[in-house]
Amino acid sequence: MDTKESLQQADKFQTEWERNKDDALTTCISKAGEIILEIEHCVDEIDLTVEIRDVPKVAEAIKKVSNLRYFEFSAEVEGKYDVYEESFDYDFTREVKEFLKDSLGYELNLILGE
Repeated sequence: MDTKESLQQADKFQTEWERNKDDALTTCISKAGEIILEIEHCVDEIDLTVEIRDVPKVAEAIKKVSNLRYFEFSAEVEGKYDVYEESFDYDFTREVKEFLKDSLGYELNLILGE
């Protein structure tokens, strides 16, 4: 059974989680952009093809970006007596899928439960 204090702490965490979501998404997409920047020259812009020799590099980059969909973000949180760092977990699956589609023309298909 939840006590009043535990419910208030959960509400505060939710508020901090929501407050940091935009910054977390910006950081996530920025990291994804850094990864794709290294291999985007390997993907033909017109017909979205990749030469055989570049397939492993492109596949590895796609894997790294897709792994960012479950993103942990650390932020400073002001507590009652002190400022401390707290980690928040986000599910950016939809945003990562859109990013891969926009940047590489790649349609990320995930198996249920993955």
